[in-house]
Amino acid sequence: MKVKLLIITLALALCAPLFADDAQEADDTKPKPTPEEVAAQVESQGEALTETRNVVEILNRLKITGYIQAQFVDDERSRDQLVTGGTRNLDQFSIRRGRVKFTYQATPTSKFVIQPDITTSGVVLKDGYVELTEPWTPWHHTLTAGQFNWPFGYEIMYSSSNREVPERSRVVRTLFPGERDRGLMLSGLGLNERFSYRVAIVNGTGTASSSDLNQKKDLVARVGYNFGALDLGASGYRGQDLVATATQANGVNFDKDRLGVDFQWATPVQGLLLRGEFITGKQAPATGTTRTKSHDVDGWYFYAIQNLGTKHQLVLRMDEYDPDTDVDNNAIRTINPTYIFHWDAHSKVMASYEFIENEANDPDDNVFTLRYQFLF
Repeated sequence: MKVKLLIITLALALCAPLFADDAQEADDTKPKPTPEEVAAQVESQGEALTETRNVVEILNRLKITGYIQAQFVDDERSRDQLVTGGTRNLDQFSIRRGRVKFTYQATPTSKFVIQPDITTSGVVLKDGYVELTEPWTPWHHTLTAGQFNWPFGYEIMYSSSNREVPERSRVVRTLFPGERDRGLMLSGLGLNERFSYRVAIVNGTGTASSSDLNQKKDLVARVGYNFGALDLGASGYRGQDLVATATQANGVNFDKDRLGVDFQWATPVQGLLLRGEFITGKQAPATGTTRTKSHDVDGWYFYAIQNLGTKHQLVLRMDEYDPDTDVDNNAIRTINPTYIFHWDAHSKVMASYEFIENEANDPDDNVFTLRYQFLF
């Protein structure tokens, strides 16, 4: 067999020049391209290369991030009872958040951001803004225009993908529903990146309404300073809400003010983080009110977060909200223990229970949440 293979190989080698001559003769019969045709081919290849380079450059400037939260909730308020447009049952599986954030860094000094939220309830716009950053000072002052988080306190601007409990505290959810508004914001970071500021002029209606209900614009701001292991912040909000009253169907402007202080402390105890915030201010009454002034309100929250290695977290959050400090026994308190298991760098599982206590007429309204999150 080896001898036969050797003979075949030698025969093919001897015949190869004959086949090459035949191929050369066939090629000689083809017309050669003209200089113009060669130039057109080169130009076409150059255009294709330029288009490819442009696509690669665009992709390099575009960053896509996001996360999804799938969860099951067991709520003591649930009832098997139909109501207009839905049901009173709250025990269910759902997609709490499904966000994809597109960030396009056009230049080192300009940026475009848009973030839709795709959930069981539908699709809404969470963030949509442009940024212009000045390059002349170490502060890199940035002008943001569009829809963005209210620059108030810590918990509002802390991403829901990082938060250690399922939802924000009651005082934040009540005074800043949706966490976002539309307007213009100026921000900066200086003093060796220790001092930060954000100040914004906004509609004041949040994202619940597509338009501003009154001609007045609201002012909101936060300043913060980093001492190393300790961060301190102070915030303020000044605005008005237009509310239809029992005697004025077209609405009356009520004061909407907030003052807040917050802190975050990485304690000397290994893996232990503490975080807290106190907010006080004025909140407009509900539609149809007979009141002539806003309610005095206040609230607070406190976190204790114990990291156990890189996989486990034990969390305890306590919070309280008083919707009218002039009325006794109407505050709502919540104790929220939570366990988090970090499956890997992208996934985590959260089990959380909310013990909710009303000072007066406390109903059965505790909530258990089991959530899986994937982040990319």
